[in-house]
Amino acid sequence: DPDACLLMVNEQACLQLGYTREELLEMRIPDVDPDCTETEWVEHQEKIKASGTLCFERRFRRKDGSVFPVEISASYLAFQGREFLFAVTRDISERKQSERTINELAFYDSLTGLPNRTLLLDRLRQAVTGAHRTGIFGALLLIDLDNFKTLNDAHGHETGDELLRQIARQLELCVREGDTIARFGGDEFVVVLGGLGKTEADAARTVEMLAEKMQNALCRAYQLDTLTHHGSASIGVTLFGAEPGSTENLLKQAELAMYKSKDSGRNAIRFFDPTLESAVQDRAALENDLRQALAARQFLLHFQPQIAGDQVTGAEVLVRWRHPQRGLVSPFHFIPLAEETGLILPLGNQVLETACRQLALWQNAPDFQGLTLAVNVSAHQFRQPDFVATVSSILDVC
Repeated sequence: DPDACLLMVNEQACLQLGYTREELLEMRIPDVDPDCTETEWVEHQEKIKASGTLCFERRFRRKDGSVFPVEISASYLAFQGREFLFAVTRDISERKQSERTINELAFYDSLTGLPNRTLLLDRLRQAVTGAHRTGIFGALLLIDLDNFKTLNDAHGHETGDELLRQIARQLELCVREGDTIARFGGDEFVVVLGGLGKTEADAARTVEMLAEKMQNALCRAYQLDTLTHHGSASIGVTLFGAEPGSTENLLKQAELAMYKSKDSGRNAIRFFDPTLESAVQDRAALENDLRQALAARQFLLHFQPQIAGDQVTGAEVLVRWRHPQRGLVSPFHFIPLAEETGLILPLGNQVLETACRQLALWQNAPDFQGLTLAVNVSAHQFRQPDFVATVSSILDVC
């Protein structure tokens, strides 16, 4: 009734709530709805009366004190000069559990329980927007575990998974309330920190202390079943604040800083440096040019004589790149890049083929007959299972 007194209940209500019918008929709505205040009851009643019918969710409390979610469909009734609220109530515990499960699958990493990439990006966008609005700096940290692949390869994925779970727990102990830790993928974790200060210098000092705390927590011995693993991590840091920025750029900056940490010997903390971005852009341009150079056969062979006594017995092949804009590019610049990108394989084959053709030409020149050519072969190329077959094929062609 309008005073929230229960006037009629069915058997199912008694079963669900754990009361007898007599007990329920002596109770009011606030007795079974722990969140319902007198003021809220009046307001809710008016809404139902105004709309005629209203569907909403509440929490009910059983006689044993346990609480469960319900969906209520309530209607306003006027009968013989009196007003009533008629409600059908349904237990939606299973539905709520399913929603939680779906939410966890969509936004949380199943291995560590941390937010996944999707949820991280959403929270990072919110943090960047908040920092831009308030002018208070935040930071993005990318944490990469050192030598994780070696552990995985040597001891299996179950061991690697257990390490990731323990790493997640360590990181959770290091951050403040409101900060976000996420598993970004593989052995990478991302931390979003907010409220670091109104100046870049203050923010840098604060985040450095927090990063050192994380590094110290991660640099320890982990017991992985029977294996004791000594862990460490490389951390890249980038700040965001008053200036608007995209999440993609921040992630790229943190990644560059993390690679800088790796290059410095691992188990280090490095901040993003704008010059890093320039270097990476140059590297990307050089890689693109390298691919075009292979297609256009821009590589030249220089021959360094090999001498025994006063006699030239052969030569060592030295490869040079004649770039249409950069001029003659030293192997010091393009060979490491070719190794990293896998382009060393087609480049090595091209050098072998050109060298063999040159040697075949020399056999028809009286002054060069009998000379040998030495060609340096990349270790990566040498390890290819078809290396011998490839060399034989090149020799057959030439």
